[in-house]
Amino acid sequence: MSSTTPVERWLCVEQLYDGTGTDPVRDRAVGIRGTEIVAVTSIEDLPSDAEVEHLPGATLVPGLVDAHVHLLFSCDVDHERTRHRFETSDDAALTAIGVRNAAESLLGGVTTVRDCGDTRGIVGRIRDSVATGWTLGPTILTAGAPLTTPQGHLHWCGNGLAGPDQIAASIERLADNGADLVKIMTSGGTMTRESDPLSAQFGDAEVELAVRTAHARGLPVAAHAQNVASIRGAVHAGVDTIEHCLWRDGEGQPAEPQDLVRLLVGSSSTVVLTLAGIQRALVDGAVGFSDQERADAVAASPTGDLVRDFAWARQLREAGIAVVVGSDAGVRFTGFRDFADSVHCATVALDCSLGEAIAMTTSLAAEAIGQGDRVGRIAPGMQADLVVLDGTSEQRLGAVRQVIRSGRTVVRDGALVMPRPTALH
Repeated sequence: MSSTTPVERWLCVEQLYDGTGTDPVRDRAVGIRGTEIVAVTSIEDLPSDAEVEHLPGATLVPGLVDAHVHLLFSCDVDHERTRHRFETSDDAALTAIGVRNAAESLLGGVTTVRDCGDTRGIVGRIRDSVATGWTLGPTILTAGAPLTTPQGHLHWCGNGLAGPDQIAASIERLADNGADLVKIMTSGGTMTRESDPLSAQFGDAEVELAVRTAHARGLPVAAHAQNVASIRGAVHAGVDTIEHCLWRDGEGQPAEPQDLVRLLVGSSSTVVLTLAGIQRALVDGAVGFSDQERADAVAASPTGDLVRDFAWARQLREAGIAVVVGSDAGVRFTGFRDFADSVHCATVALDCSLGEAIAMTTSLAAEAIGQGDRVGRIAPGMQADLVVLDGTSEQRLGAVRQVIRSGRTVVRDGALVMPRPTALH
């Protein structure tokens, strides 16, 4: 490497995962200029006059990308309390919850999130505050209030719709108000007892209209789908991501996974698994869960076993179908600082290496949410979103030592690093 390479900051680590799913490489140096990665090289090849930050024992990974979160949810011990807090909180209280959760994401090494459940534009305002530097948080993509039926899943976010005209008008409003994507609830969900997770909420023509209208405004579509009928309708309509993708029949039993493989092969839809607390608690040796939470996890599991629960997802991967892992952070006992637990859960549920799990939460996640040209990999030309960890084991990320977002250290030694007011834009 030439000594004239314009690098402002070098990070030198013992181990680096580049986010592509490959095994880690050792003794690497990453050069940063401004907000961008400009070089990745061996420590041995550094210019003799380089000013470096040596990080002994550290592992470097791309900033984590959580493709499915709920910044305004309060991570309570059950769905009812989380929903009650959401419904009874005013804008100021929900903003405080969202700002806190955004900061917690950073502390957990997450530098990009996609929020799937706003109300009254609150997440959009937090997103803008982070972008201008007044609030510390990850890069935020917001769907605005999700499209649902009048008593459908998350109707309490304020966007229950009846009929094609209301669906189209709602998407136009979301686009006009700066939404980054459209979220449509194609099935019911467990957080809304009056909805049915085992049936479709919208007709196929309505989902197709939603996708057509959103795409015409340049917005991708994420579809919450928890049964065969809703997933089929979403894929045929051309949604961009299928959230949860629980391939269950009308009785709640796992359906034939090869049918899902055939449905998805060649489609434009990417699967976003959500490995929340309810799945993490099923990992052997999982810590931090109460006896009640463990019991809730077993009760929610279709088989009582994490590995058997996700046999269908492993078949997708074996067929070459991309799978992304998100956390659903904000729902019951699923905190924002704990995304590393979802990464670990993926290695168990999907029987994959840590490098592959990192790819599902960095480069593949970034591609799924339309950010793959900016973040998710450690390579020249990418945004300098990086996480310095205290090493790793074969299946688990180490503790977060430092988080760098857009070239600036925002977390150091477990604490947020606030910029001076004069540095704010």
